Amino acid sequence: GYLIAMSWISTASPLKFAWKRFLRVVPALVLAIFITLFVIGPLMTSLSSGEYFSALFSPEGIATAPFFEDGSAIGLFQENPWTYVNGSLWTIPVEVAMYGVIALLGIAGLLRRWGAIPALIIVNALAWIYWFDDPRMAKVRFTLYFLIGAYLYLNRERITYRPVIAGALLLLLILPVMTPLQTMAGVIAIPYLTIYAAHLPVPYLNTFGRSGDFSYGIYIYHYPVQQTLIQATGNMLLLPALFGLSFAATFALAFFSWHVVEKRALAAKSFGTTDLRQRLRVPSLPEPLTAWWVAWK
Repeated sequence: GYLIAMSWISTASPLKFAWKRFLRVVPALVLAIFITLFVIGPLMTSLSSGEYFSALFSPEGIATAPFFEDGSAIGLFQENPWTYVNGSLWTIPVEVAMYGVIALLGIAGLLRRWGAIPALIIVNALAWIYWFDDPRMAKVRFTLYFLIGAYLYLNRERITYRPVIAGALLLLLILPVMTPLQTMAGVIAIPYLTIYAAHLPVPYLNTFGRSGDFSYGIYIYHYPVQQTLIQATGNMLLLPALFGLSFAATFALAFFSWHVVEKRALAAKSFGTTDLRQRLRVPSLPEPLTAWWVAWK
């Protein structure tokens, strides 16, 4: 939420904002899905090669990709404690939906208005609390993290990051561990603590990103890598070994993804709005609407 609000504020048009978000999310995701389904899948499936690809391209198999969770349709990870193929990808549609929320607020001229984001936070929080025991409403909680992050960016000049505040929030996060209140404490504490940690002057970590932005690659590859290691070792790895091996393999894939796909895709984000309209064949906005947009900006 923090970075997406920053992206909107620094972007000249809704079209360019959408283009930048597309370049950041989709190319690397397509590669990750390809590697999962056409490299890891054939190697780890309990089905024969012919059966695997028949199942993969069946209506049931197609329905599970790309945001699949249970691998039963294609014979993957059935003996693992969790049978999800990539249990992280479900968050991407939620995140993309929040991109749309930021864009709509921006187009309407409400993003910079003080009460817009807090109002959405309150509405989402009330909905989440009301349906707290409904697992389908868990996704609403993650929209709160996003919206609070956006609020922290939009009000960055008025918000201070101090050790005493961070310490108090960390205590709030720790005290209700293993209780239903932990998730509520997380919504309150984690956004501030995350941005506070990002501002800490840690020499090595502050320069880590100079070699590339591997965060997205780590996010989209870690789950299938861990599932593969668990299946390949019969779930016999101790947690430290699983962490070390999965991090090494995941980082290698993230490194490959960044340098082969992500960095090259992001190079195209410098296209101007006119270039994008010509390349994507998107018509220009009518003049009255364009004038309204400029006035609101």
